[in-house]
Amino acid sequence: MFKLIAVSWLQFLSPLLLAAILSWGLLAGIKYLTTKYQWWGHQSAHHDARQITRLGGIAVWLTFLIVFLGFVDLTPPRLALLVGMTLLFLMGLVDDIYNLSPITKLIWQIGAVAIAVGLGLHIGQVTNPFGGVIVLSPIWDYLLSGFWLLIVVNAVNMLDGLDGLSAGATSIFSIIIFFLSLFVIVNQPTTATMAVILLGTMLGYLWWNWHPAKIFYGDAGSNMVGFIMGALAIVSGGKIATAALVLGFPIMDLLWAAFRRIKQGRSPFAADREHLHHRLLDAGVPHQSAVVIILALVALFGVVSLLSGTWAKLIALFGVALLMIILVRTVFFLQRRKSH
Repeated sequence: MFKLIAVSWLQFLSPLLLAAILSWGLLAGIKYLTTKYQWWGHQSAHHDARQITRLGGIAVWLTFLIVFLGFVDLTPPRLALLVGMTLLFLMGLVDDIYNLSPITKLIWQIGAVAIAVGLGLHIGQVTNPFGGVIVLSPIWDYLLSGFWLLIVVNAVNMLDGLDGLSAGATSIFSIIIFFLSLFVIVNQPTTATMAVILLGTMLGYLWWNWHPAKIFYGDAGSNMVGFIMGALAIVSGGKIATAALVLGFPIMDLLWAAFRRIKQGRSPFAADREHLHHRLLDAGVPHQSAVVIILALVALFGVVSLLSGTWAKLIALFGVALLMIILVRTVFFLQRRKSH
């Protein structure tokens, strides 16, 4: 089940290095220009108030697009990926500059996802835990594909609250999708190429974004990268369970945040600093330690997702939920002890 296809590993080195170098260089240029002209972008409750530009998403978008077009042949689903990520990049860029309302962003997200799904980026079928596959009817196919993409976009956007966290989680996800695509049962070297392009782009960004961050990629970057991650899970053969397990913690945190806000009578889309990573900081955990803890958990469940079957993935998802509850309760205890 876990045997890899025969492939030259060197073919992935060029897109990886090109993406990393181009990303690093473009971000250096944007950092220089935005610092010189003080183009910081809008500051919100979702981000800290340091005078650091939030326009790094421009470099991330350009890097992924240029390297993608240089190494990947276009098909309808891949074109849909580029269209969807570009629409979300543009929405995020406007938000980074002018601060859009939550409902405006959601409407734009739904529109971008609907266009991408309509252009051919949809799941089609899912693995049946009892054997074989379940072919989805068109209506359920489009609804499930759209819902999945929206969840991942917003989960990754939520992760962009600590230096290096979003880029680190995306890098881990890219590595998992890379190896998954090279399994004999999947056999998609082109998807592996797309994954290393995303990995290289993130490594170039991570150089500048690791704590203390010197540049942010803002909502333009987080929305776009979240969409790419969700899309890669679809084009790699509908490996939604695998991707959901890798992203288990941010997805659980997103759902918990929405539930908490609704319970408090607030909009589920309102930004705040009550996510798990923020609570770790409030409990006294150092910034880098909080990031490493969460990334270690993402990597752990990523390996589990890669090396397990469908039933094991479903069981592991319950494990993610249980571990999330334990972490939240532990953080609450640390916060109460710190306050006393």
